[in-house]
Amino acid sequence: MTHRKSARRSRSIGSYIVASFMLLILLVTLGMMLVSISTSSRELQANAMDYTEQLVLRVNADIDLYVQYIKDISDFLVDNTAIISYLQAARNGELTERTEADATGQLAAAISIRSEFSAIALASPTGDVIFGAPTAERNTFIDYTQADWYLDAAANPKEVMVSSSRVENLIADQYTWVVSFSKAVTNAYGEVLGVLLIDLNYNIIDSICAAIELGSRGYIFLLGSDGEILWHPQQNLIYAGLKAENVGDIMAAGQGRLSSGSGSAAKQYVICPSRDTGWTAVGVVYTEELLQMQGELIRSYALIGAGALIAALILAFLLSNSITQPIHALQHTMHQVEQGDLSVRCGVTAGNELGQLSDSFNHMIATTQSLMDETARVAEQKRISEWRALQAQIQPHFLYNTLDSIIWMSHAGRNEEVVEMTSALASLLRRSIGTGSDTNTLAQEMDHVKSYLTIQKMRYNEKLRYTLDMDPQTADCLLPKLILQPLVENAIYHGIKVKQTGGTVRVESLLEEDRLLITVEDDGVGMTEEQIARIFEPKQSDAESTKIGVCNVNERLQYYFGSEASMRYYSTPGKRTMVMLVLPIVREKEAGGDEA
Repeated sequence: MTHRKSARRSRSIGSYIVASFMLLILLVTLGMMLVSISTSSRELQANAMDYTEQLVLRVNADIDLYVQYIKDISDFLVDNTAIISYLQAARNGELTERTEADATGQLAAAISIRSEFSAIALASPTGDVIFGAPTAERNTFIDYTQADWYLDAAANPKEVMVSSSRVENLIADQYTWVVSFSKAVTNAYGEVLGVLLIDLNYNIIDSICAAIELGSRGYIFLLGSDGEILWHPQQNLIYAGLKAENVGDIMAAGQGRLSSGSGSAAKQYVICPSRDTGWTAVGVVYTEELLQMQGELIRSYALIGAGALIAALILAFLLSNSITQPIHALQHTMHQVEQGDLSVRCGVTAGNELGQLSDSFNHMIATTQSLMDETARVAEQKRISEWRALQAQIQPHFLYNTLDSIIWMSHAGRNEEVVEMTSALASLLRRSIGTGSDTNTLAQEMDHVKSYLTIQKMRYNEKLRYTLDMDPQTADCLLPKLILQPLVENAIYHGIKVKQTGGTVRVESLLEEDRLLITVEDDGVGMTEEQIARIFEPKQSDAESTKIGVCNVNERLQYYFGSEASMRYYSTPGKRTMVMLVLPIVREKEAGGDEA
C-alpha cells in the first residue's frame, strides 16, 4: 500500500514537472513566434524599401552623372574660340561666312557625339541664331530672348542652367518635348555675348529608368521641380487621365518615404530629389508585394514552434530524473567560458540528452573560437577591401573631357596636339592602372601629376600654369597610389577654373627633420574659414560621393600611415589656397611587406 502511494506520488510529481515545463515552453514559443513574425515582417518590408531606395538613388546618380557630362560639354563649347568669335562678330555687325562656318562646324561636331542630342543652337541678342543640324532653321514667330532658358542663362553666366520638360519652339516646324541645357557665352570682360542651347530628348532617361525593376508591378518615375511628371513608364495612361500619381503629397514630403492607398492598390513611395538637376526620382512599390512572403513566414514559424513543443515534451520526461550533477558540471564549464577561457571542455559523458548537450556545448565553444578567428580574418580582409575601394574611386569625367578634347583637336586638324595629348593620357592611364601595387614613389606620383597637368594645360591653354618642384631627397619616399592628382584636380576646378584670369598650380616637396612635407598650392579664388571648416565633412549625395576629393585622400592617408599623417588647409579668399600633407618618411627599400 505504501509502495503504491509512493508510485502515485512520483507519477504526480513527474506529471506536474512535465505539465509545468510544457506550459512554460508553450507560452515562450507562442510569444517568440508572435514577436518573430512581427519583427521579420517589418524587416522584410524595411529591407525591400531600403533596396528600392538604393535603386532610386542609383537612378538619381546616373542621371546626375549624365547631366554633369552635358554641363562639361557646355563649358567646353562656351570657351571655344570659334563660338566666341561668332558671337563677338554678331554683336559688332561684322559677321562673315567664314566666322559662321567655323562656329557651325563646332556645333555640328558636338551634336554628332550623342544620339540623344535633339538640337544644339547658338543664339545672340541681335537675333542671329545658328544650329548644329544643317537642316534646322529659326522659328521667326517667337522671341527667344524672352524664353526662360535664355533669360536664366544670361542672368547666371557662370552656371549651366537645366530646364524642366518643355516643348522646343526655337526651330521652325519642330515642336518636340525636350530637357534644355543653356549656358551664357561671355567675353574676357565677363559681358554676355549670347547663349548656347543644348536640347536633350528622353532616350537616355528611358534607358536609365526603364532598366530598374521593382517587383512585378513596381516602377520609377521622374518629377520636375514644379511637380510636373517628366517621365513615367505608363506615360500614355497618365496623359489620357487613366492613371494618376499622388504628386501633391510627394512634393509636400520632399524626400523620404510615403504610404498611399489601401488594399491591393496600397503603395509605398520612395522619394529622392536631386540637387544637381532639381528633379525628383520616385520609386513605387506595392505593399501587397512587400508582404507576399508573410504567409510563408507564418507557416515556417508554426512548424518550428510545433517541433519545439514536441522536443520540449520529450525533454521534460528526461529532465524529471536526477540531473543535478551533470547540470552543475555544465554550469561550471559555462562559467569558465563566460570568463573568456575557450580552451575548457565539459566532461559530462552520459549517454543521453545531457551528454549530447555537453557535446554540443563543446562543439559550440570550438565553433565560437573558430568564428572569432574567422571574424578577425574577415575584419582584416574588409580593411584591405575598403582600402582598395578608396583607391578605385576615379570618376570618368576627366577621361570623357580629355577624349572630347582630342575629338575637337582632331576636327580642327591639330594633329601634333592630338598626339601629345593622347601620349599624356596613355601615360596617365598606365600609372593609374599600374601593376597591382598600392603605393608609388613620390617621383612616380610627380610624373603622374605632370601627365595630368599636361592634358589640362592643353585644355585650358594660357588660363592654366603650373610648376613642379621635388626635392631629390624625397624622390623614393612612398605614398598611397594616386594621392596627389585629386588635390591638383581640386586646385584646378575649384580654384583656377572659376577665376576669370586663370592661375598657377604649384606642387612642391621637401624634408623637414623626420617628416615629408608636400604642398599643392594655387592662386585661385581661395576659400573662407567656414569652407575650410567643412572641408573634411563626408559628402551627402551619391553623385558627390563618387567624386575623388579631400575626404578620399585623407582616409587613404590614415589607412596607410595612421595617425602620424595629417592634412592641413590654408587659404586666403580671392588670393590662394594651399593644402599641406605632413607625412612620416617611408622609403621604398624600407617598406618591404608592410604595405596595406
